[in-house]
Amino acid sequence: MFTTVASYLDPIEAQIARGLLQSEGIDAHVGDEHLSVANWEWRLAIGGTRVRVAEADAERARAILRAMDAGEYAIDDDQAPADAQLHAPDRESPSSRLAWLAFMLLSLPLPWRRRARGESVVREA
Repeated sequence: MFTTVASYLDPIEAQIARGLLQSEGIDAHVGDEHLSVANWEWRLAIGGTRVRVAEADAERARAILRAMDAGEYAIDDDQAPADAQLHAPDRESPSSRLAWLAFMLLSLPLPWRRRARGESVVREA
């Protein structure tokens, strides 16, 4: 038997909670999701989108969701790896600017390749 452990007005929040519970090994299901998407004005009347788990896992699921609401699962952006920016694609290259300009002025799309910073251009003869 399944029991409701949380209710959300936004179905996306319910899916995030379901994903967290499943990552913690709890079989979770989302109910009334499609009804609240199709009839968004009914969300309050039907009680929102419900996250349901087995009765045996209900207390553990509620504790996990309380921890999520408290911010224990939040990602700290300050702890990102120092070399994370080195592998990001270079979005402002001369070819990307030329492609954007050609598209805006001539309605002619030109493809370009994004290279990671520090990647050298190697041409074979």
